[in-house]
Amino acid sequence: MSNIIEEIDRLKEELDALRPLPSEIVGQIEQKLRIESNYHSNAVEGNSLTLGETRSLILHGLTAHGKPMRDHLDIEGHDEAVKTMEDAVKRNESLNEVFIRNLHKVLLKEPYENDAITPDGQPVKRRIAIGEYKTQPNNVRTSTGEIYYFTPPDQVKSAMGDLIDWYRRQEDEGEHPIVIAATFHYRFIRIHPFDDGNGRMARLLMNMILIRHGYTVSIVLTEERDQYIGMLEQADKTEDLTEFIAYIAHCCKYALNLHLKAAHGEDIEDVEDIDKEIALFKRSLRPGRHRGDSLSPRFR
Repeated sequence: MSNIIEEIDRLKEELDALRPLPSEIVGQIEQKLRIESNYHSNAVEGNSLTLGETRSLILHGLTAHGKPMRDHLDIEGHDEAVKTMEDAVKRNESLNEVFIRNLHKVLLKEPYENDAITPDGQPVKRRIAIGEYKTQPNNVRTSTGEIYYFTPPDQVKSAMGDLIDWYRRQEDEGEHPIVIAATFHYRFIRIHPFDDGNGRMARLLMNMILIRHGYTVSIVLTEERDQYIGMLEQADKTEDLTEFIAYIAHCCKYALNLHLKAAHGEDIEDVEDIDKEIALFKRSLRPGRHRGDSLSPRFR
C-alpha cells in the first residue's frame, strides 16, 4: 500500500509545482471531472444513463428518451451534491453529522419509494426519507441468499458519532489523507445510515476529505465496479483495509494524471472519450441488465 500512496504523493507534488494553472485549463478539468464523477458514481449503482446522456443532462438540461425519471433525478441530485461538497471545502466547513444529513437531502432531492426487505427477508416497498437516518433495518439479501446486516437503526446515531470522532482524531494525529478518506468510506458503508444513497454518500464524503487536503478526487470507474465491490467484501472478511485503501489510492491517479496532462498542454478530450462512451453504451445494452440488478448489498 505504501508504494501506491508514495506514487500519488509524487504526482501531487508534481502538480502542486505547476500551480496555479490557467483558469481556462482549470475550468476544462473541473467540467470533465464533474461529468465523469457524476456518471461513474451513479452507474456503479445501476443508473441507466450513459456518459453522453449524463453530459447532455448536466450541461444542457436534456433528458434521455426512454430512461427512468428517477435516473435523471439521481444525476441532478449528485451534481448538486458535488457542488455543495466543494463549496463546503472552500468555506472550510466542518465534516459533521449535520452536514452529512443536509448533503443527503441535496443528493436524493425528494422522497420516493424503493424496494427493500423485512428483517425476515420478505420483499416490501419502502418510503425513502431524505436527510434522516434510517428508522427501519435496511439489510439486504446477497446473491448467495444470505442476509447482509448493517448497523441497526437504534445504533446509527451512536455509530455515526463514533465515526465523526474517529475522523477528527485521525486528522489531529496527522494520518495520511488517503488512509483517512478510504477508511471513512468503508466505515460509513458498514453503518449504512440512510434508507438509500449510502454508496454515493460514501464516495462524496471520501472526496471531501481528499479535497480538503489538496488531493484530487478519487473516481471509482464503472468498469472497475466488480473490483471495487470485491475489495470491500474482502475487507469485510479479513477486517484488513490495506487492499481497499490501496485501491482508493489507485482511483486517485486518474484525476491526478488528468490534471497533469492538461497542465502540460495536452488535450484531455480526445478520441478515447468517444470510444469509451461507445463501449459503455454497448455494455448497457446487455440482455437482462436493469437498474439495481446484481448490485452489491452495500449499495442498495
